[in-house]
Amino acid sequence: MSYLVLARKWRPQTFEELIGQESICKILKNAISQNKLSHAYIFSGPRGVGKTTTARILSKSLNCLEGPTINPCGICHSCMAVTQGSSVDVIEIDGASNTGVENIRDLRERLKYAPSFGKYKIYIIDEVHMLSISAFNALLKTLEEPPSHVIFVLATTEPRKIPPTVLSRCQHLSFKRISHNKIKERLDFISKSESINITPSAIDLIARAADGSMRDALTILDQVNSFSDVIDETEVRDLLGLTEIEILSNLLLLTIEGDRKGIVKSISNLTNAGVDLRAVTRELLLFLRKSLILKITQSTEDISEITEAELKEITKINERTSEEHLVLLFSELLKAEPYIRNAYFPRVALEITLIKLSLLSHFQLIDNAIESIKRLQDFNKEPSIVLPTKKDSLAGPLKVSEHKEPPNMEDKDIKLQEIWQKTIEKIEIENPPLACKLKDCTVTYGENKITLTFKDGHSIHIESVRNNLEMINNMISTVANKDISIEIENIHTKQLNKSEVKEKALKNPVIQEALKLFNGKILEIIPNNKNGGIDV
Repeated sequence: MSYLVLARKWRPQTFEELIGQESICKILKNAISQNKLSHAYIFSGPRGVGKTTTARILSKSLNCLEGPTINPCGICHSCMAVTQGSSVDVIEIDGASNTGVENIRDLRERLKYAPSFGKYKIYIIDEVHMLSISAFNALLKTLEEPPSHVIFVLATTEPRKIPPTVLSRCQHLSFKRISHNKIKERLDFISKSESINITPSAIDLIARAADGSMRDALTILDQVNSFSDVIDETEVRDLLGLTEIEILSNLLLLTIEGDRKGIVKSISNLTNAGVDLRAVTRELLLFLRKSLILKITQSTEDISEITEAELKEITKINERTSEEHLVLLFSELLKAEPYIRNAYFPRVALEITLIKLSLLSHFQLIDNAIESIKRLQDFNKEPSIVLPTKKDSLAGPLKVSEHKEPPNMEDKDIKLQEIWQKTIEKIEIENPPLACKLKDCTVTYGENKITLTFKDGHSIHIESVRNNLEMINNMISTVANKDISIEIENIHTKQLNKSEVKEKALKNPVIQEALKLFNGKILEIIPNNKNGGIDV
């Protein structure tokens, strides 16, 4: 007898042997026990997770001589025929090969015939999403009201391609990927049963490469078993083209530290070793994901498939970077992965991607940068920089304004402010235009003296205020019940040209620090006439 591959030899024959689909097994077993079977089922899920196998187990359970039963005997004529694929009452149809409406019409003609041996005639249509729209339409009425002895099981990896009219006529059971640990346990059991000499680390690699598919895991195990008598991690990596953790860690570390020369050399070494760079990109993404999750959670509970070697390398990387930096690296590499996967020259695509990501090596949190500049402002007497807050756009201009001393809030100044405010209120009643002009000036308080300063464009009000100075003096003396003198000043701010302002700004240590932190440059000089300053 020819060799039977492990995926077929170890195909589950009962619900108890089915791995990783406990909820679906429970639904089907309850339906059989309570005689509440649906006339049509849709089994959807990734490849190799047990859709067709479950359909066959359901067929055996329904047509077993002791059935319907949740524990088919496996030795009667009907069970053996289903296992061997020769049952006349269990018809498996490949949807990819029988896509036309004529195939569905032939199927409908055969539905009226009763089962030959069992109690039900079961039609398993694999890859049902490949049927044409006409074929689906021809199947609609039959799916809704099939003969009482007919049960349909439609298996698919892409349920979104099935028309809603078909979905609404079937009971939909969604199969999930099998967990990493369950695949490892099953591979360990099969390896011991088949006397395959394989190390736990090699089993772990196979389970990771299978990506939730038990069939893929058994196929890889078959492959590595032919490769070597003693299977360890090195053999599995060589066979599957996987990259060692230390190489992935070093490549990521070079990117984080901005060592572009090292990145080019590392990728060159991988290429010379014949490594598939598309696979390297996928592994680097998974490695980055583990690093990010560990950085966020500070725990390995959410990373069940992490190894000790990976944990050691990830810890070393996380000590040298921040959570935000890892998020940026992961998101950008994730965007670039399809580009690298489909590139004619994947080496060039991976090189340019990692070189671009290495430019983030000087990554610094914006809050830290702002705090650093604010600390410089506290010790600087020169024009200061007003940076945008979190509520503002970081793309906005940096404002340069003249340094202002905090207002003198002594008790006498507060009293003079109250007196001046009351005087303005009285002037508003008697001479509203004059009150408006007085509001355009800067008021400075002294010892029984108030100085009114008019700057730039507001200096046109000076003549009018001087003409009414006697009235203002009388009114404020009445409010204060004592003599208070009023002085008027006119300040013409020197307007610097843009080149002078730019030159002055570039010499300012605060601006120099801002340009260094943000890797920026001064693009434009905008006069700010409102406060007499300059916007950069």
